[in-house]
Amino acid sequence: MKVIAENRQARFNYFLHDTFEAGLALQGWEVKSARAGNVTITESFIQLELATGKIWLKNAYFAPYQNGVVAEQEVRRNRQLLLHQAEMAKIAKACNVKGNTCVPLKVYWTAGGLLKIAIAIATGKNVVDKKQTLKERDLQREAQRSITSRKYVD
Repeated sequence: MKVIAENRQARFNYFLHDTFEAGLALQGWEVKSARAGNVTITESFIQLELATGKIWLKNAYFAPYQNGVVAEQEVRRNRQLLLHQAEMAKIAKACNVKGNTCVPLKVYWTAGGLLKIAIAIATGKNVVDKKQTLKERDLQREAQRSITSRKYVD
């Protein structure tokens, strides 16, 4: 699995519950841009359309492919997520609960050469939770440093 783009802010801003793997309906130049690693999902979000039964990735940035036709390349177009009906129903049910949302986590290539996106059901953190996360991260980093810097004498 080769990660192309990761939304690291999602792990800081949300408590992540269930994760799902979805395919992306892309155009040819978007696949070539993804192969070059020119994808950003930090500002993107997931929108559910319950009437049509579709899930969309909105505001994801796929850089224009240099050798493609520039006039036809929409870099921030809406892209449909490809999921099974049971997964879509589970996501829709979870997102209807107050306080829950669906966020994109990372875009990656599978071993079989398919482009996938990891999405998660999430609940927003408040300021106190974010400070606690920072404190835990600092303590873990200090503990790791002390373990690696300690020299044992046999």
